[in-house]
Amino acid sequence: MRPHYADDQVTLYHGDCLEVLTELSEASVDAVVTDPPYGISFMGRQWDQPGKFGSQRGDGRPRGGHANSRGSHDAMAAGSYDLSPSAMRNFQQWCEQWATECLRVLKPGGHMVAFGGARTWHRLAAAVEDSGFEIRDSIAWLYGSGFPKSLDVSKAIDKTDPDSAGLWEGWGTALKPSFEPIVVARKPLSGTVAANVLEHRTGALNIDGCRVGDGSDSQGPRPAAEPSATRRYGDRGGVSLTATPGPRGGSPDGRWPTNVVLDEDQAAELDQQSGVLKSGANPTRRGSDKFRNAYGEFAGQTECVAHRVANEGGASRFFPVFRYEAKAPSSERPSADGVAHPTVKPLELMRWLVRLVTPPKGLVLDPFAGSGTTAEACVHEHMHCITVEREADYLPLILSRLTKPIEVGFDFTA
Repeated sequence: MRPHYADDQVTLYHGDCLEVLTELSEASVDAVVTDPPYGISFMGRQWDQPGKFGSQRGDGRPRGGHANSRGSHDAMAAGSYDLSPSAMRNFQQWCEQWATECLRVLKPGGHMVAFGGARTWHRLAAAVEDSGFEIRDSIAWLYGSGFPKSLDVSKAIDKTDPDSAGLWEGWGTALKPSFEPIVVARKPLSGTVAANVLEHRTGALNIDGCRVGDGSDSQGPRPAAEPSATRRYGDRGGVSLTATPGPRGGSPDGRWPTNVVLDEDQAAELDQQSGVLKSGANPTRRGSDKFRNAYGEFAGQTECVAHRVANEGGASRFFPVFRYEAKAPSSERPSADGVAHPTVKPLELMRWLVRLVTPPKGLVLDPFAGSGTTAEACVHEHMHCITVEREADYLPLILSRLTKPIEVGFDFTA
C-alpha cells in the first residue's frame, strides 16, 4: 500500500487499519501507542462507533457507519450511547480484530498502550487479552475539565407530572467524567525478560526515562540494602535477612513512575487536600560488624551516606503531571478547512507514553492517528512512527502537525 505521507521519521497511511495492518511485516514494530474509538458515538462522531460491527436499529438501519463524508450525523444524537449487550459484543469483536493484527506486527515483548472510555474499556481490555496479549497494568489519566452529560430528572418529570418534580430536585443520571483508563499490555516474551531485551530490545519499560520530579527528595540508591529492604521468604516461611545490594526508596533521578497520571487541575486539588508535606533527609548510618550469633546470614551494615535532602510540597509531587486543557492550544489542536478533531490528547502525555514503552530510536505503530498527536510525540522523542487514519478529513490535520517547524530537543541516545 502506498503511503499518504512519508518522511525520515513518520509514515502515514490513509485507510482502515484492519486492511493496512495486514500489509505490515510480522514482528516489525517495537511498540503500539494509540487512542482507538471508544464505541460510544462521542459527540455524535460515528467514527467512534465502528460501522462494520455496529448494532442494528429497530428498523434495520445500522447504528454505526458514516452518515456523511465528515463522519457526523444529526446533532440531536450527540452524546447518545448504544451500550446494549449486542453493541458492546460487536465493539469487543472489532477491538479483538485490530488488537490481533497489532500482536502480529509487534516484536516479542513489545508493549501496547491504548486509551479506553470509562464505560467501554472493560471490553477493550478483554479484547486485547483475548487477542493474545498479557495485560500488564492499567494507567488512570485523571483530569478536571470533564463535563457531565446528565439528565435533570426533576425537569424531565415536570413535563408530565409537575406535582412530583420537586421530589427529585437535584437528581441526575451521570457523574462528571474525570479519568480515562489506559490499557497496558505486552506481547508474550521469547524466553526471559533479559534474553528478550537483548534479542529484540523490547519487553521492558523505560523507568528512568519517565521518572517523576528531579529526584531532589529521593532516598537514592544505597551501597547495601537494609535487611528489611528486600525480604526473601524461604520454602518454609522463614525470612532470609541477607543484605542484598540494590536501590531502596527511589533514585536521585526522580521518583518511580506511577500508574496514575494527573492534569494540573487534579494536581492542585490533591495538593489542597494534602497540604504541605515534608520528607526529612535520610540519616547517615555507620558501619557495623557481622553478628556471630545471628540466625541465618547477615553480611553486616556498611556505611550508608545520606542521599536524600529534606523536601516539602503537596502530594501531587508523587505523580506525573501533564497540562490538560478542555480546548487545547492551537499548537496542539490543528485545524484545516474548518475541521478539528474533538479528542486531542496532550502532547506531553503522549510523549511520556511513547518514551515509557519504546526503545531508543524504536518504531511505534498508531492504528488510529486522529489528529496525529502520537506521530508528533514520536518526532519529539526521536522515534519512528507508522500511523493509520481512516477519515480523510483528518489527514490535513496530521500533515499540519508533521510539516510545521518542530523544535526537537537534543538526542541523548545518539
